[in-house]
Amino acid sequence: MLTVGQRARRLSRMRRRSPKQPAPEGFLRLLRRGMEKRGKSLNQVAEEAGISPAFLSRILNQQRGLPSNKVIVRLAQVLDLQPRERLLIEAGRVPEDLKPTLLRVKVPDLLRALGKLSDSEQQELLRTVQGLILKQRRGGKRS
Repeated sequence: MLTVGQRARRLSRMRRRSPKQPAPEGFLRLLRRGMEKRGKSLNQVAEEAGISPAFLSRILNQQRGLPSNKVIVRLAQVLDLQPRERLLIEAGRVPEDLKPTLLRVKVPDLLRALGKLSDSEQQELLRTVQGLILKQRRGGKRS
């Protein structure tokens, strides 16, 4: 059994410890910008995301590591971040629904090529892909 003094020292050490891996700067920057852009306080964002203000504060002040994917997605929803996966990606995590696609053989090459295109070229490519998907659903053959 610990004495009161031992408990206090242990608690003090725990409070001083920094997280093993604080949230990445890009994640924190996006979170802060989202709060500013929406004009939402830390308390408002925390309440709407279903977390405590202290928890969110510790994340923002790098006193705690990243929260769960579920919490990250709720924060992105509260701040209406687009694309919706952006906060997860900034956290260094891959959205669950994208994992199977990212594991396909040609996808890394496609993503690298996509990064070299302008926004308008990316938009044109997206329309082409959507057209192919529509054609496939109507009974067109897939090769």
